[in-house]
Formats: sequence, C-alpha cells, structure tokens
Amino acid sequence: MSNHAQTFLDIGMKQPSQSSQTLGFQLIEMDVKAGTARVEFAGKPEFANPTGYIQGGFLSAMLDDVMGMMGMLKVAPKSFASTIDLHVHYLRPVRVGKIEVAARITNKGPSVMFAEADLFDCRGKISAKATSALAITPLQIKADV
Repeated sequence: MSNHAQTFLDIGMKQPSQSSQTLGFQLIEMDVKAGTARVEFAGKPEFANPTGYIQGGFLSAMLDDVMGMMGMLKVAPKSFASTIDLHVHYLRPVRVGKIEVAARITNKGPSVMFAEADLFDCRGKISAKATSALAITPLQIKADV
C-alpha cells in the first residue's frame, strides 16, 4: 500500500470521492505535513464547451477538489474542512487532455484555513489560478446509546 493510500485510510477514505473519480482524479504526489499536493485529472471530451475547450466549471471543480483534499488532510480526523470562498482566475483556454493541479495550504488558523492552486494544461502551461478559504469544523462524535 502506498503512503498516499494509507493517508486516506487514516481519515476513513478508501478512495477518492465519486465527484473526484468523475473528474479523473489521479494523485501524483502529496506532502500532508507541508500541505502540498499535485493531482492529475482527465480533461474529457464530455467536459468541453461548444468551442472544444474544457468548460470553466469543470476546471474550477478540479482546483477546488485538490485544495479541499489538502484542507481535509490537514485537520483530519478531529475536524473537517469545507470551502467557504473560492476565486478562480482563468488565464487561457484548456484543451481536452491531461490536466494537472498543484495546490498548497498557505495559512491555517483555528477556524479557517487558506489555500492556493495552479492548473496546468496538457502542454504544461499554467491555465488557471485559484485561492480558497476553508472553514474548519470539529467533528461531533456521537456516543453509542
């Protein structure tokens, strides 16, 4: 078992979420302590708009997916992180093909953390940048009754 797989198992995740799987999520590298990750996604033809480029909502979802994953891993297993603010700057159109996102946690406070991510197209050119704020919410463990 890879260290990445063990990290997910440690917080109760056996595999990426269904939404991540739909986007073609493939973990390339992750450093939970540093708060960084690189993930490859599949820019599928069915994600394209009428001009043949990947529709921006899918790109936004890919950016949010990696920043959210890093947020979850930073606070698990006692809390969870959820996106409360997301800003995406699209720099160039993205063609169908391999897409890579590099994300990092930039600051973590007691109730909110901040992340940044860059999205690269199949040619390795930066195509979008995002920033995110994530709320940190303690998990309520129910006692057996």
